[in-house]
Amino acid sequence: MCFRSVSATVSRRRRQPRRQSPTLPPLALLDLSKVGERQAHDFLDWATRKRDGMWEMISLRRQGGSLLCVVRWLRVANARNAFSVATIGLTALAVSWRDHGTVTEARAELEQRCGLSAVPGQAS
Repeated sequence: MCFRSVSATVSRRRRQPRRQSPTLPPLALLDLSKVGERQAHDFLDWATRKRDGMWEMISLRRQGGSLLCVVRWLRVANARNAFSVATIGLTALAVSWRDHGTVTEARAELEQRCGLSAVPGQAS
């Protein structure tokens, strides 16, 4: 009896190399050996958790001693203020935000505060 074992052959689909998306540069670098930067990282990790987080991260930049984040609130009572630019301190435990009605307005504030002409991922 002549047959080939299924495990001895490799499907054509598996032989094709996967395309990898281009590696993007980091938006912000943190030194986790510094207490404040580690706390900011832990806070962002907590705030953007999939299961019970409060934000969806849209964009992120570092500006001196703070992180500027464009976020969408996941549980918002007033849909007119669903987006914010959140400022997270890297030297002290501090979080503040300014509400915006659209993601475009929030990105525009981020651009202005960081002195950027264009934010990656934004359609021109």
